[in-house]
Amino acid sequence: MSPYKQSLPLRVSFISLGCAKNLVDSEKMLGLLAQYGFLLVDTGEAADVTIINTCGFISDARREAFENIEEMIEAKHQGVIGKIIVVGCLAQFWQQKLTQRFPDIDAVVGLSERDKIGDIVRQVANLSWQPGQAPQPLIRGGDFREIPGDQARLRLTEPCWSYLRISEGCDRNCTFCTIPKIRGPFRSKRPEDIIREARELIRDGVVELNLIGQETSSYGSDIGFQAGLAGILRELNALDGLRWIRVLYAHPATLAEAQVIAMAQCQKVVPYIDIPLQHINDRILKRMNRQINRRQTEQLLKKIRQTIDNLAIRTTMLVGFPSETEQEFEELLDFVREYRFDALGAFMYSAEELTAAERIENQIAESVKKERLDRLMILQQQIAFELADTSVGQTYDCLITGELHEHEAESLELNPEKKWYVGRHPGQAPEMDSLCYLTPHKKKAIEPGVIVPTRIVESRDYDLIGIPHG
Repeated sequence: MSPYKQSLPLRVSFISLGCAKNLVDSEKMLGLLAQYGFLLVDTGEAADVTIINTCGFISDARREAFENIEEMIEAKHQGVIGKIIVVGCLAQFWQQKLTQRFPDIDAVVGLSERDKIGDIVRQVANLSWQPGQAPQPLIRGGDFREIPGDQARLRLTEPCWSYLRISEGCDRNCTFCTIPKIRGPFRSKRPEDIIREARELIRDGVVELNLIGQETSSYGSDIGFQAGLAGILRELNALDGLRWIRVLYAHPATLAEAQVIAMAQCQKVVPYIDIPLQHINDRILKRMNRQINRRQTEQLLKKIRQTIDNLAIRTTMLVGFPSETEQEFEELLDFVREYRFDALGAFMYSAEELTAAERIENQIAESVKKERLDRLMILQQQIAFELADTSVGQTYDCLITGELHEHEAESLELNPEKKWYVGRHPGQAPEMDSLCYLTPHKKKAIEPGVIVPTRIVESRDYDLIGIPHG
């Protein structure tokens, strides 16, 4: 092993994996590391400490985490980096297993210790092992407490938009899900803290806030905030400088009429909702403990589409749940075919430790799960392409998020002689939905962060080509 020589100030690199909630944690930790005076460097550069923020929700996420850990261990052996700290969901759920599988890890840090990351980095950087001595990784964990604040983040998203966490944890106890065991019980952030954080983000140039939590539709239920999600939407809607508010991760069993009405009435709340349904067959929904059935789901979808004009709905489906029959899967396909969701993500069931579904008999073969996933996504692709075609000739307000370089335009088969911008209309959420590629007349410059009316002139599979007005 090539020894790594520590530098001053300490050089720290950071790898962020997983969902939007994990990203907010990464941004908060980066902000804390900067406050401690550490020098933040890109992955691959020489670093005294490398932090990997992991996701552990399903097997694919764990596989990605393992690959990144293995890559950093190799860099450690080559003397490129000094110490490795693993944080995040996988560190919370698999502390002992991680140290057993990867003895070269120097620290495993649970979610509740996030805000102590500066002190932990200093402590880990000063650890030293004698030749022939087996490393004893530092393990830091603790009980879940009140949801921590997310102010003073070093943001990794484009400057004009951000995620805003309003809650943490979950009490739903779906039989396939480990989130309650990883992220803890449902906890709402206090309304005044949300508004304070929103104002900070707006001062930093944010015009679009995407509200996140494990279950945003239950917001306020645990802290006596009776106005709930509807109330916080109305408070955010009143903030100067904010243009768009987007609701992500609403649970169909707790999305109430008052919340839907507030979404329709608040001018800044875009007509978009992310509402993971997971399935539509009554027997499967019951075995999943989704606390809603098909009839109630259909009533909810009808209500929100009637209440919110031009609504875009994103959902998530799970295929291959234990004992799912071919007929039940066909029912799911027919449902998706009928409701024509604007966006749909799907994943194969993964048997997770300490979940009730892991003990259900008649687990579905991997080959069958993959075949069902492929069929569902091919169907959704057809629907998405057709919906994109119907956008041609329409005019949308588009948030400009950045400019394309010439080589990027060429790779997308866009005319490189024109000036191109990347944007999203209200029905496109960041990082997971399609995009708009915009080219103004006469190469007119457009500042990222502005919202411009745009006429759609072409669809490219999922994405849209448009010309800004003016």
